[in-house]
Amino acid sequence: MIKRNTVQKMKIMEYLRNTHSHPTAEAVYAVVSKEIPTISLSTVYRNLNTMADDGEIKKFEVGNEAHFDADISFHHHIYCKSCKGVFDLYNTEIADYITKNANIPNFKVESTNLIFTGTCCDCSAREEAGMENAQNAAKITAAD
Repeated sequence: MIKRNTVQKMKIMEYLRNTHSHPTAEAVYAVVSKEIPTISLSTVYRNLNTMADDGEIKKFEVGNEAHFDADISFHHHIYCKSCKGVFDLYNTEIADYITKNANIPNFKVESTNLIFTGTCCDCSAREEAGMENAQNAAKITAAD
């Protein structure tokens, strides 16, 4: 089957290459549809899935949603549960350790795809500031 390089596919890839946000299909659609008003969400989904199947982009699940990444170099991802941000993690030592030390019977690990879940520094700082403000408000209320 001949793969066509349509305008829609080129615009989707252009957007993915110019963002580091690891967007969902809906986010890609929101941006690309401004340039191509006739594009449908199903066309965006179809192109993203085809590009992922063909190895042109990465597709991974996080936060119960599929996210897409044009950076197909070896790396993992970090997911912030608070802001829902997805960030790149370039650390081969982690994957090398897992690959070498995974003792899975009747199975040889060849690669890994890790997603670390937690809270990013910005959200942690906001949460700490919020707790501090709440504690100060409680002190003021108790003093009254």
